Amino acid sequence: MKNIAYIKDYYNKYYTNELNFYWNKTQILNAFKTFENDYMQGKWLSHRMGIKGKEKILDCGCGIGGVMKQISYLYPNIDIHGINVSDGQIKIAKELLKESNNCTLSIQDFMNTKYDNNTFDIVYFCESICHNDFDNVIKEAYRILKPKGILYIKDLVIKSSKDKLDKEELNNLNHFINSWGYNVFDIETIINKIDSIGGFKLINKKKFIKPSLNWLDAVRNSSLKKYHNAKLSNIPPIRGADFLYKKYK
Repeated sequence: MKNIAYIKDYYNKYYTNELNFYWNKTQILNAFKTFENDYMQGKWLSHRMGIKGKEKILDCGCGIGGVMKQISYLYPNIDIHGINVSDGQIKIAKELLKESNNCTLSIQDFMNTKYDNNTFDIVYFCESICHNDFDNVIKEAYRILKPKGILYIKDLVIKSSKDKLDKEELNNLNHFINSWGYNVFDIETIINKIDSIGGFKLINKKKFIKPSLNWLDAVRNSSLKKYHNAKLSNIPPIRGADFLYKKYK
């Protein structure tokens, strides 16, 4: 895996001004989305997390604040915080959220945050958790969640265990992991990892198939195309999935 300094530099270079043409279209840039429309995606994510409207929430790896923006519009009485190691993206997020009084942004590593124990009602990751050591990220999420707090993970998953992939699928997967600096696991491995850490109960999970065309277009229309083979015919054997957990002790 890439280190934090690499991830910071990567996002500062390619996911700030490099994609200005794209941020005007959508601020939620996920590889897998149930809706291409930001408002509908925000509603769907809020429903999946079970947001009621008065929670204290943390967005881990908040990007330029696209998800935060939609949730803050839907629930003006929540207190939503966003953290990111990319100071360049935080700068864009502050401009995007300047009229959202219920949003707070800071530059932090979500594997080692500055928050006190039992701070948040909901901690969520939208295609960000696997930039860091998965086990340590989950332990930190557990620490800062309140008792009975919600952990929500929306991320990429391998369609099956690696030993069931053919040679071409495995090559495409390894290229994806190496070029994006982003690890990917199958659903069973993710569940087993969280179970082994303990303290969380799986409430719900869902799998979705199609990659976001907006994501593909963003890669193909920027200098990212030099590093990522983003073609429909060369998509690695990954899918989208989400996991809803509750802290039980």
